[in-house]
Amino acid sequence: MPDLSGFCFVAGREYFSSPPLVLLHGSGRGEAELIALADEVAPQRPYMALRGGVDWDEGFAFFRRNPDRSLDYADLREQTDRICRFIGAAVEQGVLRQPPILLGFSNGAIMAASILHTEPGLASGAILLRPLSPAPGKAFPPMPGLPVLITAGKNDERRQPEDAVLIKTQFENCQADVSSHVLPTGHGLHESEARLIRDWIIQKGI
Repeated sequence: MPDLSGFCFVAGREYFSSPPLVLLHGSGRGEAELIALADEVAPQRPYMALRGGVDWDEGFAFFRRNPDRSLDYADLREQTDRICRFIGAAVEQGVLRQPPILLGFSNGAIMAASILHTEPGLASGAILLRPLSPAPGKAFPPMPGLPVLITAGKNDERRQPEDAVLIKTQFENCQADVSSHVLPTGHGLHESEARLIRDWIIQKGI
């Protein structure tokens, strides 16, 4: 498995020229979690599947939570800075040929949102599946026209209905091009979600 700037990742389909997907898995999982989803939504698009740098529940995460499961914002900021440097280096070295579309689930979706909050110019778009805001009460930097897709589960036992509303509003306030959907499912993916993501990518032309 190749390594760049201390991160483990799996890359595929590098021969395609479209903006790559950077896949950010959920907590307790690993870099392979979202590859099947990437195969389904964008089979002719490069991808880089990252492994989170934090050991968590027999797997990995991109940042830590506190004992009460609230976000450890200090660790989130530190880990975000590391991943921003990694993505920047990957683009500079040609491992990523252009700024990627971030595709994150749960812990990975929070990290993707945190990357945009920290350095929005690193990405050409973002797909946030079951996110939480990485910075409640804070404004996001301007990102006019940046395509952002947010999906939430109506019966998600790990989220409150207002969580998706908050992060959607934060992206709208910084002029991102936001699409948001609440699906009839829990924290896991809905059977229609892959098609929704695929159609959104085509519609946005990214």
